[in-house]
Amino acid sequence: MSVGPTGLVGREGELAELAAFLDMAGTTGAALLLTGDPGVGKTALLDATAELAEAKGVRVVRGSGVEYETDISFAALHQLVGSLPDELGRLPRSTREALEVALGLTVGPAASRIAVLNAALALFDEAAKERPLLLVIDDLHAVDQTSRAAMGFVARRLGGRRIGLLGAQREESDESFRSTGLPELEIAPLDDTDALRLLSRRFAHLPRRVLSTVAREAQGNPLALLEFAGSTEASGDHHGQGAAWANSPGRDVRALYGTRVGRLPERTREVLLLAALEGSGDIGILEAAGGPGSLEELAPAERDHLVMVTENGRAVHFRHPLVRSAVVDGSTGEQRRSAHRRLADALVDQPERRGDHLARATAAPDETVAAVVESAARSNLRRGDADGAIARLRRAAELSPDREVRRRRLSKAAYVAAWVAGHLEVSHEIMREIERDPAARSLSAAAAAGFLVLVTEGDADTAHALLMEAVGQASAMPEPPREELETALFTLTLASQYSGRPEHWQPLVDVLDRFPEASPAAAASLGRIHHDLGSVTDGMLRRLDEEISGLRDQSDADVVIRTALTASYLDRLPGCREAVSRVIRDGGAVGSSMPALMFVALDNLYVGRWQPSADAADELIALCEETGYHLFAQVGHYVAAMTAAQRGDLDTCLRHCEVVWGWSRPRGLQRLENCAHQAAARAALGAADFETAFRHATAICAPGVLPPFNPEAVWSAPDLVEAAVRTGRHAEARQHADALRAAGVGRLSSRLALRSATTTAMTSTAEDTVRCFEEALGLPDAEQWHFEVGHARLAYGEALRRQGLNRDARVQLTAARDRFEELGARSWEARAAAELRATGMTRTGRGKAGEALTPQEQEVARLAATGLSNPQIASRLFLSPRTVSSHLYHVFPKLGITSRAELRDALEALPPEASATRP
Repeated sequence: MSVGPTGLVGREGELAELAAFLDMAGTTGAALLLTGDPGVGKTALLDATAELAEAKGVRVVRGSGVEYETDISFAALHQLVGSLPDELGRLPRSTREALEVALGLTVGPAASRIAVLNAALALFDEAAKERPLLLVIDDLHAVDQTSRAAMGFVARRLGGRRIGLLGAQREESDESFRSTGLPELEIAPLDDTDALRLLSRRFAHLPRRVLSTVAREAQGNPLALLEFAGSTEASGDHHGQGAAWANSPGRDVRALYGTRVGRLPERTREVLLLAALEGSGDIGILEAAGGPGSLEELAPAERDHLVMVTENGRAVHFRHPLVRSAVVDGSTGEQRRSAHRRLADALVDQPERRGDHLARATAAPDETVAAVVESAARSNLRRGDADGAIARLRRAAELSPDREVRRRRLSKAAYVAAWVAGHLEVSHEIMREIERDPAARSLSAAAAAGFLVLVTEGDADTAHALLMEAVGQASAMPEPPREELETALFTLTLASQYSGRPEHWQPLVDVLDRFPEASPAAAASLGRIHHDLGSVTDGMLRRLDEEISGLRDQSDADVVIRTALTASYLDRLPGCREAVSRVIRDGGAVGSSMPALMFVALDNLYVGRWQPSADAADELIALCEETGYHLFAQVGHYVAAMTAAQRGDLDTCLRHCEVVWGWSRPRGLQRLENCAHQAAARAALGAADFETAFRHATAICAPGVLPPFNPEAVWSAPDLVEAAVRTGRHAEARQHADALRAAGVGRLSSRLALRSATTTAMTSTAEDTVRCFEEALGLPDAEQWHFEVGHARLAYGEALRRQGLNRDARVQLTAARDRFEELGARSWEARAAAELRATGMTRTGRGKAGEALTPQEQEVARLAATGLSNPQIASRLFLSPRTVSSHLYHVFPKLGITSRAELRDALEALPPEASATRP
């Protein structure tokens, strides 16, 4: 007979594969996913594998998806972690707290999503120290999204660990676990022969005719075979006439389970309902909710093989997920609400779970319960769980008796869905619900509606009109709702910022006058900074630096993004780098990932890491196109254009500029137009097309004027000044340099200080040229801004050459050329090389082709050929970067080459006599 060692009929092949999986899991780690229809035997195979694992000395920890907990973040992970309390206690404090805060077991600073996932992996590692560990998760299709992500994370990192992960999910499930790429084992129905053999073993006393009828109706589904035959036996219908089963064995088995549950004592059904709704099966919680002696009431269900208590006595598990469903289906609404109330009372030390049960226990609007649920939503946001926050805010809205409060909570959910989570469809769905209310216009609703129309359609006019009216009314109130007003003011600032038009920003300035000085990341501060960079006080800079230093412990993506947005205007993005990257890496806040990608791209652009900048810009564009955030995509095109401009790729730059102009001009988004003009001006300067550069730079602002709400006027000032100087417009150049200096932006950052000083030097008198450029290049921390330093040296060398100081000019031009070469700024390198030729110096003028290298030159050339930069070579050889540059300046003509890329081949081709002997 085809019976496996565990007593399962017709599953020899599956059991053999599972045994092999266990062997691999116990030595090098493995993961496997069982798929199949309900009742086909997945749970039985999980049980058999767990039994086999325990017989081999493997520790087994089990969890299961619960369809009533799919909107509770980390609900399934909570089950697994709850089975390992000793191991959790042995983890390092920071790792343990990351898990405990994420699961709502304690209160504290929330860790990043990646930290929580790594903490879960560390916990399982700890559990597998003494013997292998098998994680078994049934009903993965009903596991909450965050736990499913955690299981996927763990499954992909099992190599080299003695850990196995075995899961099961229904074949027709919409929530697929397969995107992780895990190996699958499909569980098929039994064939007719094995179906009859199974029935014959368990129901040998039933007539063959009845068994054949059952086998035909059950369609090879093992659970249906056993339950159908069992119901026939219980009914005494040995003729097979009462088996009116339909064509869905899983559904009919659920009904049969319902019948068995219905025969249990009432008190037993009450405790079973508590277990079904609680989810984890924690004995302590069930006893607290059920009252003294409640666990003893489970005995009838245990005897009927509906539930089982784990060996350690800490948890109760249902024998099959369909039993849980049958228990809930067989209860009334009032019974479920009563059970949720009792569970809420038992979970006073877990506020988020308590809030969920209170919400389900409440049929009518109740502000007390709604406030508890909203508080839980805020906890979700603080720990970076945007999806959980949206679900809880919507439930809090349902429970709100006051219509205005209900709209506020729904609007907040819509805003979080769009700004943090990146779920535009969800946000639109919530907004449609709000708009069905004729009195739906509120501050929160205006913020959500304005944000949606701005980021998806680029309609700054509608966004501004909605928000200006709402913010104006709210700010005039004696006690305006602070949180909603902050959100609306932030969105109004965004609309005015991207528009850049006076009719939008002037009313905003009038509104900002009503607000006191606030945190640097607050909407009022952002509006003031955008309006006038020079107005930023030293105190504001100190507070911003303090807030940036605190980002390492910040998991609220909204706080990280707002802080980085302010920092981006003041050249402080490097301090935000880790926190911003965490927002992108964690993947739990898709909406926030888009501005986070902007800041990564800008940060890399400013410090000269142009390939990572271009990569981030491309990723941003693709993500925006996929999700519908078309406004943010334009920022990606701008950064891509700037990167191309500085690299000297004029065609790519203009292609991205045309995309920005084509999208922003019809919508009146003047700031985006200015961004594209800035990139086009920079590209034209690199190509020495100074007239074109002047045309684009003056499209941003007129010479001598730095208009409010136009930060690009500040950032492009050196480009306008240089283009004006090189086209003979010296008066305009001096006017603009004076305006930049008068704006006082040089004290805000070392980059702005260098750019301001460079424009002053470019327009200085001949007798002041050297002093002004030396002062610019000698500014503290200036060297970190590689492109700006190269640009300043190029302008310095050009000015010296025009004064006939060719020898001094060569020093600056050589340094500029080398800096641009290191950056990969091809057109700018060519400009510097052309200026060098104009001094009367050629490449071969530095030495004769074929002339032997000195020992020092040979060492410098050898290191340069490996790809090291001049500063890196200088550090190794205890030289200055300028000396290294000078050595390479002589090496190239001796080797007959013109670039670093040719060094390796040239050195390898040298005959021994062409190289100096090492000392």
